[in-house]
Amino acid sequence: MRLAPLLAVLLLAACSPGKPPSYSSAGIAVADPFSRPAPAEGTGAGFFSVTNNNTGPDVLVAVESPVAAKVQIHETSTANGMMRMAELKDGVPFKAGQTVVFQPGGKHVMFIGLTRPLKAGDRIPATLVFRNAGRAPIELVVRGGGMPGMTGHDH
Repeated sequence: MRLAPLLAVLLLAACSPGKPPSYSSAGIAVADPFSRPAPAEGTGAGFFSVTNNNTGPDVLVAVESPVAAKVQIHETSTANGMMRMAELKDGVPFKAGQTVVFQPGGKHVMFIGLTRPLKAGDRIPATLVFRNAGRAPIELVVRGGGMPGMTGHDH
């Protein structure tokens, strides 16, 4: 009987969501990479924060992932009361020591032409490509529910 409370605590710890994932590569730190559910052949979005811990500037020039036909870096902005989303074809610059947050309603990654549905709990492999720091592999965790066919991601 004494083992029951201990087993219950261990089971709860194993089933509880852990600390959000973080990655570090060549002086680049990536924290809390996540996405939301989306249907196959639809569009998904990726969010995370990136810190340039190097002594010089860098640029996130691309993001690659096998889960989409195309991956682009986008930014949402509002002008004259109209919200619009545009691809950042020149990438995202980072000063030394700067953190940039990719979030709904701001900078984000678009997974266009998903090769499979993104379901809660899935992990999406991706590689962030920097001009100076090179390639930084990460995994985005698909979080939250979602209605089938919905691809809103706050766009």
